[in-house]
Amino acid sequence: MWTATRELSVFAPIADRSTLELRLAAINDALAKDVASTEPFAPDAVPDVHFMRFVIIPDDELGDLLAWEVNYDGELEPWLARVAEVPGIDRIFECCVGYPGTRKRDDWMLWMLEHRIRAAAFYCAYPGVPRKEIVNDLAVRQRLRELADAQRPALERLPPHEIQRRLYEGVTADARLQSSVILDEDLRWFFSRVAAVLVGLIILPFLLAIVVFWWFWALLRAERDDEVAPPPKHAVHTAAELAALEDKIRQNQLTHVVDIKPGVFRAFTVRTVLYVIGALAGVFYVDGHLGGITSIHFARWVIVNDRRDVPRSQRRDRIVFFSNYDGSWESYLGEFIDRASMGLTAIWSNTVDFPKTKLLMFQGATDEESFKQWTRDHQLVTQMWWSGVRDSTVQNLRDDIWLRRRLAASLDDDERALWLQKL
Repeated sequence: MWTATRELSVFAPIADRSTLELRLAAINDALAKDVASTEPFAPDAVPDVHFMRFVIIPDDELGDLLAWEVNYDGELEPWLARVAEVPGIDRIFECCVGYPGTRKRDDWMLWMLEHRIRAAAFYCAYPGVPRKEIVNDLAVRQRLRELADAQRPALERLPPHEIQRRLYEGVTADARLQSSVILDEDLRWFFSRVAAVLVGLIILPFLLAIVVFWWFWALLRAERDDEVAPPPKHAVHTAAELAALEDKIRQNQLTHVVDIKPGVFRAFTVRTVLYVIGALAGVFYVDGHLGGITSIHFARWVIVNDRRDVPRSQRRDRIVFFSNYDGSWESYLGEFIDRASMGLTAIWSNTVDFPKTKLLMFQGATDEESFKQWTRDHQLVTQMWWSGVRDSTVQNLRDDIWLRRRLAASLDDDERALWLQKL
């Protein structure tokens, strides 16, 4: 299914970690002072980006990896071709093994594609909305408020439809703003949901057979033998190094890496769960919430396979979770626990040290202090992070989009009252 915003996750072995750390730290410091002119991550330099990060994933056994996580608009290869023109991009990736540099353009493109790992599940709070539209709609909302404040005495004497008309004329007078109606995509989502239900009905008998004849029995055995980390002796507050990077703007980020429990059963189960969650995120969770969580802009789960030539039981496949969210770490984890504990438990109960779980989805994340401790224990410091909507929450952005798309639309009385209320 088409969506304006896509995900890119590149994982590359690191050749020179110390130099890479210094360069990423310098970029992050510069971004904190002046986002608009910091190469290579100024908004005009890396095109059509919503959020982006670089993070070092340290591992003495498997080797250190550099992860590049991007939420961008458009097709991948044309977008990468534009990134290759950005000054300074080589200074980061030349610290990685076998990096050819942007001068060898074909080799560079091939290297990037070879090191890309597709997300097992990807969520966007405003699918189908490119960053250019988001920036425009933010400007439209600001202009609407300016007009409303400037004309308030006159507008208060007018009926709602006339208020809407005058505000529309004021916005269209500014040539920098796009104010044409873009139809909502409810019909597209409706047909996508119907297709998803039909597919589910087709594969449901097969899934039920797996549950009855193998999976359920294997789950009970696995949960009986699971090893879990001991519960924390005191309430979790913050990890100083991680907390020092949080709460700088309206959003925060989280990078989380944990090993999948060994064995075919856990590998199969976590991939199946992530496939289902990815399908739900792409078809049903299109209204600004993921399983009831309303603070997430973008999230993805990426499975990084252990490619070593060792027995299956000795492999260390990992789940890397990237999230860009509103508010504090504590409130974010609280939403996880209160609104989506079953789905999160279904994923992470297949990973090491997760709190004790029953029947895949129960208990687990509802053990609040153990879940928070486990999250901090497997959370990484993100060396460089960039947000393209630093001052907006998910709800702010969705309201901006909703307002602008209805600016010139023919609304009934209830819709027009809601439109004025949101303004």
